[in-house]
Amino acid sequence: MTVTIKPVVDAFLKVQRLNSLSATVESMRVFPEPQATHRAGGRRGFSTIELAIVVTIILVIASFAIPQAISTQRAYRALSDVRSLASQLALAKMRAADGFTQARLNCNLTANSCQLEICTSKGAGACNTFSAEGGPVLLSQGMTFGFGSITTPAGTQTSIQNTAQVLFNSRSLPVDNTGAPTGNSGLYLTDQFGNRYAVTVYASGRIAVWRYGNGVWSIQ
Repeated sequence: MTVTIKPVVDAFLKVQRLNSLSATVESMRVFPEPQATHRAGGRRGFSTIELAIVVTIILVIASFAIPQAISTQRAYRALSDVRSLASQLALAKMRAADGFTQARLNCNLTANSCQLEICTSKGAGACNTFSAEGGPVLLSQGMTFGFGSITTPAGTQTSIQNTAQVLFNSRSLPVDNTGAPTGNSGLYLTDQFGNRYAVTVYASGRIAVWRYGNGVWSIQ
């Protein structure tokens, strides 16, 4: 009997070719299958709820931070003006002692400005002529000379008042119009929000900066 093996060989070859083709197709798969957890289009991002939560947190933080920042800026600007006046008073003291003469800070309480002036012509008991030195010091916008309804003076003033002319003698001591030492000199400032500040000069010549709050003056 004759056995034909050709059909068997053909079947075996077909199986081999199918296995080879399957391996080739598998090796050509470059991109992985899309995951069920990915968002549409395969992109990751925040949901509307997540964005709303973040924006709400930012707004809450800003509602506390912005007013505090504005208040700090106001106080800084006001104290800067007061300290500028204190610096001019210190300069007047120094120029009086340096020139063995008199010097003063002459303030225009209406125009909100002050000018350093040096005595250039002395008489028997007082200065005849004061000459300006340098330019005027101007208060910031919203700042004015005044103390509103406050009745308690800062420093050693006997009664609250703005001293338009703070005069120093050749020993760097503040004096009144008669030449007698005094601790009654002071300048008061108010900002547009009603905050009060002051700079005073003690009889010893010490210059102090103040801020009013809770019914009392606090040295700065």
